[in-house]
Amino acid sequence: MVGISELAKTVAKKTGVSQKQARMVIRAFVDEVIDQVNKGNKVNLVGFGIFERRVQKARKARNPRTKEVINVPEKKKFVFRASSKIKYL
Repeated sequence: MVGISELAKTVAKKTGVSQKQARMVIRAFVDEVIDQVNKGNKVNLVGFGIFERRVQKARKARNPRTKEVINVPEKKKFVFRASSKIKYL
């Protein structure tokens, strides 16, 4: 798995900035994507994918141990849909 530090090293090499600056930009980017999605906006990065919030409807579920039916409330999910360029590599 690759983390922010590893990404920052690669970005720093490709762009000629320091690793610290690259790490700050990556963190700011991630924070801004999260903020925009939490505000209800879709974030579309062409060639990469779309970040958005979706509502998962309320439903009934069953506890596997007790077989009791439970009402699961509606909730908002953070969703990423990959671009076709990524899906079919």
